[in-house]
Amino acid sequence: MGAVALRTRFETLPPTIQKLFKYSVASGTGVAVDVTVLVFCSAVLGFPKMASHLIAVGTASIPNYLINRSWTWKQKGKNRFWGEVVPFWVMAFLGLVLSTLFVAYANDRWNTTFATTIANLSGFAVLWVLKFVVLDKLMWKVVHDLHPEVDVDAAEAAAPPAL
Repeated sequence: MGAVALRTRFETLPPTIQKLFKYSVASGTGVAVDVTVLVFCSAVLGFPKMASHLIAVGTASIPNYLINRSWTWKQKGKNRFWGEVVPFWVMAFLGLVLSTLFVAYANDRWNTTFATTIANLSGFAVLWVLKFVVLDKLMWKVVHDLHPEVDVDAAEAAAPPAL
């Protein structure tokens, strides 16, 4: 099947399935960055495993947010601090807390880079589906599907400041 036929077939899928696929690709990119940074910091630089874990999570969250924002949910314009950035980082922080608990256990039990990596990934995997639902149904709900005449950036700029 050619690239054009594959793209045409992809575009006939329901929007939620398309977003789930793109979210998976973005997550895979985040995992690749996370694991690369984690192994580099831990095995190559010799940083403590927990410090390596924190650095990896913080680093991987940046491309994950940017890819999901622009490609998966097609958000344009400026980043909305309270509407996008804060909720995304809160979810990343929750993943960090859960994976940190997993990493601490793996570090105490086995103390290997492999165990730390698997524990790190497992913590985030637990929250993966929940995060998709929150991003899709709450945070990046496509407002223009409901009200195509509304420019979200202009509406937010004109809104009174939150208390």
